[in-house]
Amino acid sequence: MVKHEKKVTVYTRAAEHPGHFKVVDDAYEKKQRNGEIRQQRTITLTISIADKKVNSLIPFFRKHVKQGGFIPQAPTLCQMYLPQIFENHLTQLKLMFESKPVAITMDETTDDCARSVVNTLFHFRTNTKLVSVDFLIQVNNSTIGSTLLTILTKYNIPFSLPRLFISDSAAYMKKCFREVLKPVMPQLIHAPCCAHILNLIGETWQKFNPFAILKEFLAKVKECFVRSPARRGRYLIHLRNYGISSPCKIPLPTSIRWNLWFKMVEYIKIHIPY
Repeated sequence: MVKHEKKVTVYTRAAEHPGHFKVVDDAYEKKQRNGEIRQQRTITLTISIADKKVNSLIPFFRKHVKQGGFIPQAPTLCQMYLPQIFENHLTQLKLMFESKPVAITMDETTDDCARSVVNTLFHFRTNTKLVSVDFLIQVNNSTIGSTLLTILTKYNIPFSLPRLFISDSAAYMKKCFREVLKPVMPQLIHAPCCAHILNLIGETWQKFNPFAILKEFLAKVKECFVRSPARRGRYLIHLRNYGISSPCKIPLPTSIRWNLWFKMVEYIKIHIPY
């Protein structure tokens, strides 16, 4: 068999000896620029810089980064470089979880447009990664189950390997495990999160008649602070003047975090005589 020698071009020499060789045409420099743009886009995604803010950084790149003027604006970055970076990231995730006995976490939420979004995470040893974000028109036991089975197939994970299914205590999640997942994966164990149950208990306390006056008082305190940032600042100054070196803001309760209601009760008991 004839042994072919390694092909040597001016571009390989320029890469091996950048101080001695230089390409006259711009093909080599264009290749370098593409690599720098791709690297810049990867860094942008890693530190979570929004695309709309990338354009405002371009003057900084031009001034302080070598060949920064060749970095295109956000639309070009998204159309030309983001798909390849996404594919590389997806390949790394597949290699990380392929044919592994993963634990699975699924949770449904809503986005800014009130669309139902299902987030799926895989856990294996010390690795926990968000592996899929799916927008569903309807959220029920059937759609959740089919979504998970599709994800497992996409990541080349046999149905005999997953060990644990973690979700909230919603009725459709329990029905999904019982009627969709368990028949296909009999080894799977369901660990429902008790957060929703605790949330219901926490909200129930607020509705008891003996706490009606306390509930009204907390609402008035919240109303005083939430509508006046200047008043919150004066309150912190007041605490410092009375010897509190690191004063904390009042933990104002919200409708989606029942535990803040109890924290506010504890805070009021200590700091505000009533």
